[in-house]
Amino acid sequence: MSDGGILIFAYDGSFEGFLSAVFDAFLMKALPADIVVFGDMEPTLLKVHYVETDFEHARRVQIGIAKKLGGTVLNMVEKAFLFDGEGKENAIMHFIWKAFREGRSTGGKIGDEEVNRVFKMCVAVNNEAEHLRQFTRFSDSNGALIAVIHPKHFILPLIKTYFCNRIKNEHFLIFDAEHGAALIHTPEKTAIVPVESLEIPSDVEDKFYSGLWKSYYRHIAIASRYNPTCRRTHMPKRFWQYLPEVEEELESGFAPKFSKGTAAEIADDLRKDILRLKE
Repeated sequence: MSDGGILIFAYDGSFEGFLSAVFDAFLMKALPADIVVFGDMEPTLLKVHYVETDFEHARRVQIGIAKKLGGTVLNMVEKAFLFDGEGKENAIMHFIWKAFREGRSTGGKIGDEEVNRVFKMCVAVNNEAEHLRQFTRFSDSNGALIAVIHPKHFILPLIKTYFCNRIKNEHFLIFDAEHGAALIHTPEKTAIVPVESLEIPSDVEDKFYSGLWKSYYRHIAIASRYNPTCRRTHMPKRFWQYLPEVEEELESGFAPKFSKGTAAEIADDLRKDILRLKE
């Protein structure tokens, strides 16, 4: 299926731009061989169709998928687009093409190769979003809560509702350092905006509480139950950097330390740590 030799679509990288590409593909009755972002294009002898982002076209595609194919297929398209990996656009385009050809049940046909590719992307995005809901830790900076994350996929839209509901009365910012974006929330407004870089000012009080938490965690640890292999099973190592209580274990030469003695002796050690942190 082609139209005058057009084999490659190029678009701006936005979701609306991708839906505009879907609109163009159906309008021209041409399933592209590849879909690339403008800035990622390499020299080619193939004919290229440059997609113009049209919000009305994007809206019509979104409504058309919802009405004709149902919420399941639309949800898969939206989540798969958050996946950060080569060839995602082509995979989603083929999935949409197949769904319009075969109907609403397409989303459940995970044994089909084209459907399975999109299904796996959705699973990867969902899993990472769930991990970041659990393992994101905030620092207090001048009364605002700030967290820096390094996700493989663009999961800010998926964790937005969770954090906005959980700490809705706070001012907070979650900075995705991998994708140059931040979720910014105040009690009055929430938005996901582009942010190239973020410098977090040092806060003495936050360092005190972070140190206090590390000390408490170390004092209540039970040496006989220390099992980093089991921990990695439930909490992948790449998320440890977000957790003050275990981030030190990423350092080379780390040796675990456990408090010993009676409960009263351990409590006394903890009090000494508190005094030390206050100095």
